[in-house]
Amino acid sequence: MARTRAAASALMGAALLMGGLLTAHASAEEIEDKVVLDNDSIVVWFLTFPPGSVSEMHANAEPELGIILAGELVLITPSGREVLKPGDVRWLAPYTPHEARNEGNVPAKMWALTLKKSK
Repeated sequence: MARTRAAASALMGAALLMGGLLTAHASAEEIEDKVVLDNDSIVVWFLTFPPGSVSEMHANAEPELGIILAGELVLITPSGREVLKPGDVRWLAPYTPHEARNEGNVPAKMWALTLKKSK
């Protein structure tokens, strides 16, 4: 009986996880990104997260700096969950898994800067 419950719990957990991943993937398409600068040192994006949008959990090989301009974003990292508001700046070290969510009712806008490794 305990094995049956454990197996059922594992299946439910996997189903919820897959549902969450599918949701994240589907809503990530709504996020608008525009590269405004790309040179040998840096890539600069202007990102707009519509309400309800979610980026997939990802990690960059390079360090990343994010600057919130408008709206609010929820940043999820191994350190926890943090609500970022206009004027907030966050640094992510290379290979830091992270996800951004707009759980608000207005678009969230931000600059994302990725520093390239020296050649």
